[in-house]
Amino acid sequence: MSAYFDQTHIQQILQAVNIVDVVSSYVALKPKGKETVGLCPFHDDKRPSLNVNAGKQIFKCFACGAGGDVIKFMMLREKLTFSESVRLLAERAGIKLPQRRKEAGPKVDRNELEKVNRWAGGYYRTLYESEEGIRARKYLFDREISEESARRFGLGWAGGGWDNLVKAAQKDNQPLDHLIQLGLVIEKEQGGYYDRFRERLIFPVIDAMGRVIAFGGRTLGDDAAKYINSPESVLFDKSRALYGIQAAKDAIAKERTAVVVEGYTDCLMAHQQGLNNVVATLGTALTTEHARILSRYADRIVLVFDSDAAGQKAADRAIEIFFAQQIEVRLVSLPKGKDPCDYLLESGKESFLRLLEGATEALEYKWQATLRRLEQADTVNGRKRAVEEFLQLLAQAFRGGGMEAVGRGLVLNQVAKLVEQPSEQVHKRMVQLARRLGGQTGSGRGQPMEGQLHLAPDSYTNSVRQILEVLLNRPEMFETVEEVIPDPKEITDPILGPIAEHVWEYCRQGGRGSLAEIMAGIESTELSRIVTDMALAGEKRGNYEQDITAALADIGRVRLGRERQELREQASSVAEEYGEAAQTALLLDIQSKIREDGKKFPRFR
Repeated sequence: MSAYFDQTHIQQILQAVNIVDVVSSYVALKPKGKETVGLCPFHDDKRPSLNVNAGKQIFKCFACGAGGDVIKFMMLREKLTFSESVRLLAERAGIKLPQRRKEAGPKVDRNELEKVNRWAGGYYRTLYESEEGIRARKYLFDREISEESARRFGLGWAGGGWDNLVKAAQKDNQPLDHLIQLGLVIEKEQGGYYDRFRERLIFPVIDAMGRVIAFGGRTLGDDAAKYINSPESVLFDKSRALYGIQAAKDAIAKERTAVVVEGYTDCLMAHQQGLNNVVATLGTALTTEHARILSRYADRIVLVFDSDAAGQKAADRAIEIFFAQQIEVRLVSLPKGKDPCDYLLESGKESFLRLLEGATEALEYKWQATLRRLEQADTVNGRKRAVEEFLQLLAQAFRGGGMEAVGRGLVLNQVAKLVEQPSEQVHKRMVQLARRLGGQTGSGRGQPMEGQLHLAPDSYTNSVRQILEVLLNRPEMFETVEEVIPDPKEITDPILGPIAEHVWEYCRQGGRGSLAEIMAGIESTELSRIVTDMALAGEKRGNYEQDITAALADIGRVRLGRERQELREQASSVAEEYGEAAQTALLLDIQSKIREDGKKFPRFR
């Protein structure tokens, strides 16, 4: 069984945990007026710039901009997911989260399974250090991987017998059903058990929290499968797991760059040579889940591949990841026939660093590759085909990604420069291609692509922001707002829209409590930072009633303007189809409707 929680549990945790107590366990805080201040742990702070507000149960750094509730503080400080942060705070508060029961299948305790994996890692390590492990040690010696590296990453050895691990588990009273669930032991059809890993160098796979979640094994025998990994389990999902993340996360966070290679030994050699921000995928291409995990620590991912063919595939995937996760992705291709381990041994750390520094941004990498493939074609037609192929790929990536409007505009302007075409023409063609592919982007709010390329009108956006700033401080004023904006989905701005949905839900449930309770359902640390900034801006400005009145009136004016334009266009089309008499009748109806609507917002009649 696994722990689960809903908003009720989150509110319970927020009420039991004081943000000042949590932050002070990491930072020395001193009283300053109604707040406490200290050195911010999220940047190199020389003077106290972190403010912690016990009344609102929020934190805010006025230097680097970080802000949010206690859940977001733990996410940023410990590099946790939202769920992991909630569970950690629940443990701190002594709150036991309920267990989710599966409808079918045996009950699974993740902690017990991890203990079995840790036991197996110790067993393989012991064999590695024994006489039986001499083959594994010789292999690493030949690859110039040091004993210090082998010890640091817990490398082990699985002997040649069919059931060595089975026998060891029985001797140490380890539950065989757990070993089977983890894929370390396989049950025979005719009865009995045998080990998955035999005559293999063992690489424990450890997650960012230091838990052994799986194993990889390289054959040193005659097995046709060079590498095998543990099968997927409750603990292990290869689309999320990254080898070396436990050793690399601090360096990645410090350098804000993650380097991704393809092999265990590539990762090991990089760390051995002092490149500590390197991780490896586990027999799969980099996924959006990998990128999401790395984005907790990094602003940039550099993918290193050992052939041009792999690089082309990686470029396509990198562009999809770039749009889906909004993280910069760059690519490096090594000389043909070289993998990162070999390259580091032959050319050294400094040469490898120069390659990383010269890594090509994913969009440019794909564009140059497209041009190279078509360089034999007729110049004009070839370039046209290259542009179409390139934009087709980007349109597909736009559909699947979640990039907000400003980001889309910047990227499309960058594409226009690459293909040497006017940005308006590129934008138009991208819209056409997106429609051909299905017409909807992956924003999650169901807006057509045309609407995603531009922000909402400034007056409307500013008015919505002003309303939210007031409600974050005075939720009791929601009734006035709801009369004009009953449905927050009307707010299509990619940032303000999701925030409005949380604020509307909070206000409709009573709207009493700390600001942190509004942010409880927001999993994004970036949105929480924006909410914190908006709340503080509203509090500083004051004048809540005046701001609400003015903002709602501005929204009414924008609405009336849109309605009038739509009705005029309708009247024009009626004249063309049915004549001037029909148009005159419709115009009279329009004037009546405008007068009626204008009564709602008398300032703008």
